[in-house]
Amino acid sequence: EDNGIGIPKGKVAIIMRAGGTGTVEYKASRSQQGIGWKAAAIYSNQSTGKPAEIVSKTYFEKQPHRHVYDYGKGKVTKIVEENYVEEEFPEHGTRMSLYLIGDYPRARNNVKEFMKRMAAVHPYITFIFHENGTVIKYEKRSGASIPIPIPVPPHPNSVDIGQLKDMLAAQSRERSIWISGFLKRAFCRIGSKSIDDLIERTTILMYFDEKGVFAGDIIKRIAQSDKATRLKKEGPEKIEYYLEKVLVRDYEIDFKFASELVMKGRLASGKNIRFLSNDDIIRLFKIEKSKLPKPPFTPKTTVNMILSDDGKVRLLTETLRSMFFPAPPIDSLMPIPKDVFIDGFITLYKPDNYFFIERKPSSTSGRPIQVQVLGMYGGEIPSDMKDQEKLIRIANSTPLIYEFGSDIVTQTCKDIDWSRYKLGRRGELPSGPVIFVVHVTSPQLKYLGVAKQAIGSDDVIASEIKFAVQAAARKLGEHVKRLEKDKAAGQVRKYLERYARVVSETLNKMIDTDTDAVYTSLIDEIKRRRPMVFEEPKPPAEAVDVEE
Repeated sequence: EDNGIGIPKGKVAIIMRAGGTGTVEYKASRSQQGIGWKAAAIYSNQSTGKPAEIVSKTYFEKQPHRHVYDYGKGKVTKIVEENYVEEEFPEHGTRMSLYLIGDYPRARNNVKEFMKRMAAVHPYITFIFHENGTVIKYEKRSGASIPIPIPVPPHPNSVDIGQLKDMLAAQSRERSIWISGFLKRAFCRIGSKSIDDLIERTTILMYFDEKGVFAGDIIKRIAQSDKATRLKKEGPEKIEYYLEKVLVRDYEIDFKFASELVMKGRLASGKNIRFLSNDDIIRLFKIEKSKLPKPPFTPKTTVNMILSDDGKVRLLTETLRSMFFPAPPIDSLMPIPKDVFIDGFITLYKPDNYFFIERKPSSTSGRPIQVQVLGMYGGEIPSDMKDQEKLIRIANSTPLIYEFGSDIVTQTCKDIDWSRYKLGRRGELPSGPVIFVVHVTSPQLKYLGVAKQAIGSDDVIASEIKFAVQAAARKLGEHVKRLEKDKAAGQVRKYLERYARVVSETLNKMIDTDTDAVYTSLIDEIKRRRPMVFEEPKPPAEAVDVEE
């Protein structure tokens, strides 16, 4: 039951008979095909023989209305449509009732955990759960909600051949237009200048194909060379000399220019051919522009002409993937606002310390993705939690409970060497009083099954998750190291404080000093010289006069 806008009485029959009428859009959404609720209603009807009931009311209707539908005998049958007068109903909203057969004692904890995590992610909603006379209620805590995503075209950097063919075919069925217009309309982040650069880039790629030069691999090898990066301190001449020695010289390379790119950080770890302009590539490989092949198409080549040639489709795909385009817009994503994310889970788990990491949007298969991670440590978090409690998975603002082991989030986290962060070891999830919350948002997110309980394998998503979790783990690791240092300092302080009383009493007997004053002075000096990590060091204590 919710207190949303409600369903008008005349629309209920249309909705109850609909199914599979969802729209495919490039925006983050939990629902895509419009079959989830109807599948639940059909399962309920077939397993128990009891129909589905809907009670609803809009703000403008005087009275709520009740509808009962049967999904048996292969068709949808309306049994009841009447005004609802049995009990009080909200001023607006909808309630759907289904009877289900299931092993509730086994699933009970998962149902409660799902409700708890939903309340953390959506603090602008009040969640009420009734169970055998018991009421569990999570009150609304905020008026800020998750931004509503809007559709945006796919990103060109991660489109594949099959996807591009489908898009070209769809455009061809509508009407054949120039390829320049198609690219601007079908993809985000492509403008007129990008089209000109794209045409030139196709000729460069064709040149490399003719010469048998794997330019992308060569550029990647230079960028990933740790030694070349270390030699930056010694100057470009050393880098140039090193590259001449390690790179195979069956092709022309401007090693001096390559060393300049390394010095400027344009060829560094994580960089590839995408980060070099056409002029950079031409200069790096000493290409004479007059020797570049004729462009296979122009901005005015029609979509049909491209679609009829598989070679041109492949070349266009490779070109799109080899060029740099700005990061995809986040308008189609539904990231949880930082304050909402932190407040929701901090309120529930009450840790000593926490760190929030939000990656910049990336893209996979033409769709933007974004990963957010919250790492929490200590406080009221127990050390003996189950793995499912240590790692909280969220997809498009909806918690995932089942299929824990097969999820890409779980698999990626198990590959992390937690010993580097004092949080466990590789091959397992982190140990100790620690929780990681991982949120992945993307349009048309790939799930392992129709139940949408686990995110499917994807190299880009796995990489983004790993970077975000490692960044949070690094911060938590520093916190754990400080705690260990604090513990060691505390043991030394206890030892010194234990003997401060003995020293103060001995001085009193020897030279008749004030025992309490000396003891206080010693304790202050011990705290100053052996400060705890989370304790501000005190200024030097005033000396006690023991001259006599």
